[in-house]
Amino acid sequence: MLEAELQLLRDDDTAIATMLQALESSLALPLPPEPPFPVMSDVTVLQDRVYAMARRVGNMKRVIRDRILQQTLAADFSPHAEKIEASG
Repeated sequence: MLEAELQLLRDDDTAIATMLQALESSLALPLPPEPPFPVMSDVTVLQDRVYAMARRVGNMKRVIRDRILQQTLAADFSPHAEKIEASG
């Protein structure tokens, strides 16, 4: 499951880099006299993509944290741990 999430993050990273390059090229040109709605639209799409990526990273962090907690709890309740406590 984490490998699929990591691949999505790699894809997002590549897409965001491409969007930034396109935006940079647009902003390098003189802005037209009319309002630059396409540029604002591009920035909004970029922002939405970055926020979606941040949410995905947050979800992934929670999954990893939950796995660590489960492993820690499993180790605490393992028969080996009980033997150590009984002998001590």
